[in-house]
Amino acid sequence: MNSKIIETLKQHKANITGVKRESAVLIPLVLKNGVWHLMYEVRAATLKSQPGEICFPGGKLECHEDSESAAIRETCEELNLEPSDIEVIGRVDSILTSFNMLIHCFVGIIDKPFESIHFSKDEVDHVFLVPVPHLCENAPDTYEIQTQMNIPESFPFEKIPDGKDYDFRTSKYPVIFYHYKDKHIWGLTARMTRNFVELLSPHCDHFDQRRKQMHQKPL
Repeated sequence: MNSKIIETLKQHKANITGVKRESAVLIPLVLKNGVWHLMYEVRAATLKSQPGEICFPGGKLECHEDSESAAIRETCEELNLEPSDIEVIGRVDSILTSFNMLIHCFVGIIDKPFESIHFSKDEVDHVFLVPVPHLCENAPDTYEIQTQMNIPESFPFEKIPDGKDYDFRTSKYPVIFYHYKDKHIWGLTARMTRNFVELLSPHCDHFDQRRKQMHQKPL
């Protein structure tokens, strides 16, 4: 086989076909009053993309940047943190969106009191905390949206079996909602939250250090 072909295959870094861009987010863990919380942002109303939406800090990968570095950089920019304030402890499953974006999801501890976080007001309207035990103990609401193919009349039906009667598959897209006080966390952020909760729910008691200490007290 031609050496150029072999070299091309060796150097190619395989990805997922159809991915047009990649992003990375950080799911921030904050310890407050002995209880671990997830921290969420509410996007500034002045932003062109998804103003007022609830999200985790994150954004698209820059050229030659790995996904973990992007998650840390975006978190530092949005929350005015230093990289030393963030301890990345792992990741949950990445998400391939219906609009061809691959989102890498990391989990990190913010080593800074919540009250001392002075976020960037250009990007963030405000931040809030949700106790992890609350998320473990309160299942989200899930709604399924049925998607259908919108096939143009110019499609060459005569070139496929059964023509216009071909059994094109449809799919169901889950839309998830978590509720906490007056906040409604939904969409991709809720899916990331669910992935986090489902992975760690067997260890939920460990997220409430006060409860754990009470259980350990001798009778």
